[in-house]
Amino acid sequence: MKDVTFLQMTFVTSSASVAGGRHNIPSAVLWYDIGMELAFTIAVKILFALMGVINAMQLTFDYRLVLSLFLALAFSFAVQLPKNRTLSMLLCGIFCLLPLALPVLICFLPLIVFDACYRKEPLPLLAAIPAFFVIRPQTSLLVLILIGCLLAALLALALSWVLHLRTELQEAKDDADSGTRQASLEKKELTAHQDAEIEAATLQERNRIAREIHDNVGHMLSRAILLTGALQTVNKNEELYEPLQKLNDSLNDAMNSIRESVHDLYDDSLDLERASKALLEEFHFCPVDFRFQCSRSMPREVKYCFFAILKEALVNIAKHSGATKAEVSMTEHPALYQMIVQDNGTGQAAGKGKAEGATAAQNLPSGSGEASAKNGNEPAANDNRGIGLVGMSERVNALGGTIRFNDDKGFRIFLTVPKAQEAS
Repeated sequence: MKDVTFLQMTFVTSSASVAGGRHNIPSAVLWYDIGMELAFTIAVKILFALMGVINAMQLTFDYRLVLSLFLALAFSFAVQLPKNRTLSMLLCGIFCLLPLALPVLICFLPLIVFDACYRKEPLPLLAAIPAFFVIRPQTSLLVLILIGCLLAALLALALSWVLHLRTELQEAKDDADSGTRQASLEKKELTAHQDAEIEAATLQERNRIAREIHDNVGHMLSRAILLTGALQTVNKNEELYEPLQKLNDSLNDAMNSIRESVHDLYDDSLDLERASKALLEEFHFCPVDFRFQCSRSMPREVKYCFFAILKEALVNIAKHSGATKAEVSMTEHPALYQMIVQDNGTGQAAGKGKAEGATAAQNLPSGSGEASAKNGNEPAANDNRGIGLVGMSERVNALGGTIRFNDDKGFRIFLTVPKAQEAS
């Protein structure tokens, strides 16, 4: 225990335990420990107060006994309150000198001895030595006072030792709990990393299977369809016409089925985070800060929508913005998916001052000055930027989402797709 008294611990331990890493201790257990310490300290003080009264009765039995008891208890509790070491030692020294004016106080010296030893500040107790020479109590009384002082010192040191052991035990428990939490976090991170690697390997395998089907089975079916068509053309036997037609239809159905399967495999194999990072690595116009916080369960329609809009936004930044940096964020919220693309350029990526179509114009904030529809008709054929923004709007609207453009301090694309209205 450092220079901290029990009463200071009583008022500080609760908050300090939370701030110092002991937040895992139930408050009921913490206050139980404090209550036990408080009960022990009060019991010790009562014990030495009673011993002081018994000893003081050998010197006097008047108001001075009551006054001495009051002063002893007041100083005993006052010594424990100050956090300042010097003030506490000063109070102990004053009490040790008071018996020169009020001799009965010498009988209550064990109270202050307990407090001084508990705080590990015994030096002021030397101030009581002159009082023994001045008062010169009877031998029996002197022995009782010295025994009381020795007992008080031993109890104070025992209590300090117990508190020190409890502190070390709690620190050991905190270290163990911290190690357990750290191990749990590392395990979760490792599991997440392994899941991501498995997911990536699965997507790569899907891509490989799709390519194999497309390159091998698809080509063989195409060849069979062409051969069947050629046989139908040169066939002059009417009996073979219907079987050849059924064979041709079956081959075409098989080709369509394989084509759909290959497309499904490709669609499911898109890793939006990896694909976006790969796309940004090839973008050298300006630095791009990329943040991705979406789960792997994002629907493929939303993934392809975000990826397509990201590609179009990067093209606009490179062609029209003059930006020196850009930011891209994809975030999954409880009810929606959100994507933000913004740069610090001139805002010209919006096609400011040019026509870009009624659909895009309707999605622009009023007063933004970014773009406007040209006579409320279709976008101008020579304005690729306007067509790009219209395409973004159509993609998001198809998923039931919303998209907004803003050219204040650069150009910003903000879009959301609600989970409840995701396209199936």
